[in-house]
Amino acid sequence: MFPGTLVRVLTFFLLLAAARGQTPVRGQVRDAQGGEPLARVQCALHCGERVAVQRSGTDGRFEFAEGAGLGCSVTLTLVGYRPLRLEIDGTAELDLALTPDSLARRDSVDVHAGPFEVTQSASASERTLTGAEMKNLAGVLVDDPLRAVQSLPGVASSNDFIAQFSVRGSAFDRVGIFLDGVLLHSPFHTVQSQEETGSLSMLQADLVEELTLHAGAPPVEYQDRSASALDIRLREGSREGPAVRINVGVASTAVILEGPLGSDRRGSWLVSVRRSYLQYLLRRTSAADSLAFGFFDTQGKLSYDLSRRNALTLGFMDGLSDLDRSHVRATLGVNAIMDGTYHVSALNLGWRYTPSSDLQVTNRLAWIRERSDNRNNLELPLAAQGYGEWVWNPALVWSWKPKAPLQAGGSFRRLHDDGFSARYNFNPLAVRRRDNWRGTGLRAGGFVQQDWIAGPLTLTAGVRVDGYSEAGPTALSPHGSALLRVGPATRLQLAWSQAVQYPALLPLRIENMGNRFLLPERANHTVAAVEQALGERTRLRAEFFYRADRDLITQPLLDPRVLPDGQIFIPPASPQYLNSERGTARGFEVFLQRRTANRLSGWVSYGYVKTAMRDGVTGASYPADYEQRHTMNAYSSYRLRPSLNLSARYSYGSNFPVPGFFRQTDPATYVLNSVRNAVRLPEYHRADLRINKSFQWRSWRSVLFVEVANLTNHENVTFDSFNGFNSRTGQASPTFLKLFPIVPAAGLMLEWDARLRRK
Repeated sequence: MFPGTLVRVLTFFLLLAAARGQTPVRGQVRDAQGGEPLARVQCALHCGERVAVQRSGTDGRFEFAEGAGLGCSVTLTLVGYRPLRLEIDGTAELDLALTPDSLARRDSVDVHAGPFEVTQSASASERTLTGAEMKNLAGVLVDDPLRAVQSLPGVASSNDFIAQFSVRGSAFDRVGIFLDGVLLHSPFHTVQSQEETGSLSMLQADLVEELTLHAGAPPVEYQDRSASALDIRLREGSREGPAVRINVGVASTAVILEGPLGSDRRGSWLVSVRRSYLQYLLRRTSAADSLAFGFFDTQGKLSYDLSRRNALTLGFMDGLSDLDRSHVRATLGVNAIMDGTYHVSALNLGWRYTPSSDLQVTNRLAWIRERSDNRNNLELPLAAQGYGEWVWNPALVWSWKPKAPLQAGGSFRRLHDDGFSARYNFNPLAVRRRDNWRGTGLRAGGFVQQDWIAGPLTLTAGVRVDGYSEAGPTALSPHGSALLRVGPATRLQLAWSQAVQYPALLPLRIENMGNRFLLPERANHTVAAVEQALGERTRLRAEFFYRADRDLITQPLLDPRVLPDGQIFIPPASPQYLNSERGTARGFEVFLQRRTANRLSGWVSYGYVKTAMRDGVTGASYPADYEQRHTMNAYSSYRLRPSLNLSARYSYGSNFPVPGFFRQTDPATYVLNSVRNAVRLPEYHRADLRINKSFQWRSWRSVLFVEVANLTNHENVTFDSFNGFNSRTGQASPTFLKLFPIVPAAGLMLEWDARLRRK
């Protein structure tokens, strides 16, 4: 009996000692991006075989009263965030940060002044998208961050097939897409000359850290676009440990790899590879002809700190789009595309030098190349293009005086563009027309911007100078803005600026239609905004804008029409490009927005725009091609449980004009008209619903995405093309495309993170 009694006594004292070595575990969980406490986080305490689970409170706090000792760990999980596992080292109070899925893992909190604090005080029309908002709005079917932009206040889009959009009545080619500080030319998967039938940006939502739209009067650092600027920043890879993420969707599969560089983790790497297969599914499930294209792309970023003051980054992107309609070769005409390819490559090398806390110097060297080739059913070329750029962008930020930061920089670009388009006669087979272009140009520009901060008032004055070897004159573009904080809850903003956009090489150099005397397009912007905070994380904002455009490049004699004397105007074979269009756009946007990592988040917005354009050659007056008079965008997101999130979006548009001189005699019949853009597309309605459900297994995590697009099955249509007219009767033949019906889609994200492995 004695040995048994001794064992029981020893066991009792060992358990007592272990209990005395355990202390209660408590702490707070916050969002690593903004510092907001996170509610309803699932917190799991693992001590050997013992597991205790609870959720954080509304203040982000949690506590395990039963305590834990050495060898125990805490695991935190929340849908939309990267899981976190931490070994208990005896610390009783834990301050933990969860990183949103769209960012590289962080162990510290990046605290901002508020959820709506502007990134640039010079911008009076700034909209931002957080990683969670962008991911939910990008869509399960295509996962495209530019489609997320289409839901922002003031943005109009009524074509489900394309990633492009309109801002305040302006065409997409007047919106600059800047990736890590470099203006991109055409970063899309598409079929060249057939962009309206479908496009998808090459950017992947999981790689984008920050996205900011400057809808009007963009700051002077944004060059060569006259309407708006979209600033996109890629995230870095994780410096904490390797991770693998696999995204499987209806249209494509992507693999994302990331991890630290070097044993000292002074850098990181991030690589993504994506391939589509939607075109194969469409071919097997439908006998109908389709312009659905396949694509393959890779994208990534390398980052390395040479020292405390010097850092290097290298971003890269390569994408190939491929159209194959050989299975319907016999049904295609001699001028229809059977095979098409579009290949885009880009490199962006950046160097950041920070000699002191008051001065930062950056340099960017970029290379861009685009190649396209379209062929018909006889393997004859229909079109081809080769575009390229070399870019050097130096810049500095210098706080030469307290509360008076100075920004300056330049841009030096060498552009080359060449190509052709061809049309054939069928019988006898011969080239009916071939238009070639080829040119090289140098664009150079620089800017300086000075801020003055005096209490609640921030004043900004800037100017940029731009020149182009192929089209003049040199342009001077001033910018001025003011931001006034009226008490803790009210903010007033005012901005005025001029913007310039030089002509592309194609309208300058294309044979027969080109014009080497084209001037740069110009725009004068005026924006006024008032914002009222309704609590810490809700705001009501109204913006009023006026934009005066001049010297817009168009082909005024391109479209047939009815002349004042009743005769039908037949366009010439080679209508020339001219700076013949000018006009105005005015309107307002008002939106209510709540941004929080907890509970309900989102916005509802209404925008009104009215344009008045006039052509100096024909004398015609009309609304702009991309005027959508009324636009409503709404988005909401709500976390139902730690592992379940529900989101929805809704878009309404009064829709764009059918471009050209048309009128309807009945719903299905169109005839030529003397007034341009007199007919509009039917109203656009679309509502989407999405559910994200996450699962966790030790170092593995998965998220199931389920989405229903066009939930109400509303029949939306868009303009496709103009297929000619009867010169005797004036009957016209525009064609239209039906957009998405109700479309259910599902996707799965599977992720492995080395930091979640249990020892």
